[in-house]
Amino acid sequence: MLLFLVLDAPFGSEVKMSNYTMNSCMQNTETDVKKVGNTVLVAWIRGSGDQYDGNYLAMSFDGGNTFAGLYYPSPDPTNCWIGDPAIAIQPDNPNILFFAGMIYCNPNNTKGEVYFCRCASGSGCTTASNWSCSTLGPNDNWAYFKDKPWLLAIGNNTILANFTTDKFGGYNLVIYKSTDNGNTWTQVGYTNWPSTVGYWAKDGSNIYMSYNDFSQSNNGIIYVGFLRSTNSGSSFQFIAETGFSFGSNTTCPNYQRPAKIHDHITASNGKVAISYVDGNCKARVAVWTGGNTLTTYPIASSGGGTQQILPMLASSGDKIFAQWQGRISSYSSCSPFTLGTWATYWAISNNWGQSFSAPSRVSSLDHPFSENPMGHDYNGWVIDNGQIYTSWANDYRDGNTGDTYYSYTSATALEEIVNREKPYIIKYQSNKVIISSRAPFTIYRVNGEKLISYKEGNYQLNLKSGIYFIKSNNFEDKIIIR
Repeated sequence: MLLFLVLDAPFGSEVKMSNYTMNSCMQNTETDVKKVGNTVLVAWIRGSGDQYDGNYLAMSFDGGNTFAGLYYPSPDPTNCWIGDPAIAIQPDNPNILFFAGMIYCNPNNTKGEVYFCRCASGSGCTTASNWSCSTLGPNDNWAYFKDKPWLLAIGNNTILANFTTDKFGGYNLVIYKSTDNGNTWTQVGYTNWPSTVGYWAKDGSNIYMSYNDFSQSNNGIIYVGFLRSTNSGSSFQFIAETGFSFGSNTTCPNYQRPAKIHDHITASNGKVAISYVDGNCKARVAVWTGGNTLTTYPIASSGGGTQQILPMLASSGDKIFAQWQGRISSYSSCSPFTLGTWATYWAISNNWGQSFSAPSRVSSLDHPFSENPMGHDYNGWVIDNGQIYTSWANDYRDGNTGDTYYSYTSATALEEIVNREKPYIIKYQSNKVIISSRAPFTIYRVNGEKLISYKEGNYQLNLKSGIYFIKSNNFEDKIIIR
């Protein structure tokens, strides 16, 4: 049998980055991807099922064709666990790589430190001895809660970092800056409102940091907004925010992680966009084109999952490229956790978020996703030189947790899909499928095995119960026979 993974065109082959399997449900696999020149980094949490024993970093120096990796292990696998990987590449010198994450070493009282590693050896960074690691910011010996570090390398040996901490009396985002590639750090400041996660974007000389704001959470409102720096991250000013009613709690009905705290950011041509999950667990985008207000729009009001989480953004010109994970149905259980069937989607806006194309699939394969209380908080989605690179975690596929995948395509190819019409029409009649197509097409089984090909024309297909895919002219759809 020929086995391969059919992707929604135009994404390339789905590459499984993780090289291990675990028969456990206890895994939430954050993953990140970065790309500069021919250097591609993909990072994710590596766990053993009952413990997160390291963050893994895969590195490619040939544009993503081949990868080699290493991982940051737990200093004490019994009492410490590792998570929240963050990566960066110096844009003016892609031989300089950065790799950060969280270390939690008090199982009875979750407190953390942020580790930070750097390497300036290019392809030599696949050798562990070429890396140097330290604590990002002061080492407080696990006296405070710290969480979700995020990095932005801006060139000229300068890198910015933020993470959440309770060190300043609440859960605040603290900002650090280094001008010597992370050898030393200076605290720039921190938000004076409770916030759990912030992301970075850079547009010319403007640097933006997103945030969420829980200061009105007792009134059922979360704010998302952003700060701006015009001096390479030495200081930041408030620009704009918008609030939304998050309902009874910050989780979704079938995703028992705080999905509504999300606030990923992108910027282009003097405009900013922030993605978040609203009170109905649907992905939205808040856009800024000047002034002190944000205007919000749905990313996928029709299709793209009954619940939508982890919306990630990338942009170029007036275009916004969105990726998210959407729930399709219930799946099963893996005691004591529940599993749902989810998929990874993408869509494009040609008018800076005012409207988006119909949702399409990054991967044609659905995946069981840990929902209660596992799952994860972010995926990888970046644009570099007209190419979009993505990594996503399925958490639980084919009975194994910890699966992380990577693929890429061109922004132009995505736009061509959106701007073209499908050559076929699918209709269901009893247990039969009627297909009218203006172009040749092929039917595949759910595992990627080719079933049969047809020339253009009208056909009545008698298929057994199951899931199939039709593919023609870089278009693809699912066929379900019940």
